[in-house]
Order: sequence, then structure tokens, then C-alpha cells
Amino acid sequence: MTDLTWILGTLGILAIEGSYLPQIFRLFRLKRADDVSVFFPLLNLIGRLFALMYSVSQHANGFSVGLMIGISLRAILLMQVLWYRRRAQLLHRPLQPAA
Repeated sequence: MTDLTWILGTLGILAIEGSYLPQIFRLFRLKRADDVSVFFPLLNLIGRLFALMYSVSQHANGFSVGLMIGISLRAILLMQVLWYRRRAQLLHRPLQPAA
């Protein structure tokens, strides 16, 4: 692999994997995730895990590192969605009268 193709591949994988950062920051700022599907980050995370296994088996270390970054970002997004949805459920639960 030439230096140019390595640089292009590295930049590409970082751009693809880093594309989740704006959504993560947006959810953190808004403190809610009503409009984000749970299945999108979940399925994407599962796909990245399979791709990582393949990448490791092929000794593609550069892509493996990029995929690990992507897995971390997708896990963060998934945890945010689950956390903010659960928090919204607890905040909007009707109060029980005291017995």
C-alpha cells in the first residue's frame, strides 16, 4: 500500500466513523432523544462489530482502529438514546397518590 492510499483510507474511515459526533453532541445539548430510533445505532453497532471481526481476520489494522472508534461512538449514541428515553419516561410518569 502506498502512502497516498493509506492516507486516503485513514481519512475516509475517520470521516465515516466521526460522522456520529454531531448527533452525539446534539443529544447531549438537548438532553432528549425522542426523535432518534434505537434501531439505527443498534444495527449500526452490530454491523461495525462484524466488520471489525472481518478486518482483524484480514490484518487490516488501520481499518480495525477506525472501526473501534466507530464502535465506541455508536455505543455512546445508543446509550444516550436509551438513557434520555428512560429519563423522559420517569419524568412524565403520573404521580401516585400517597396511601
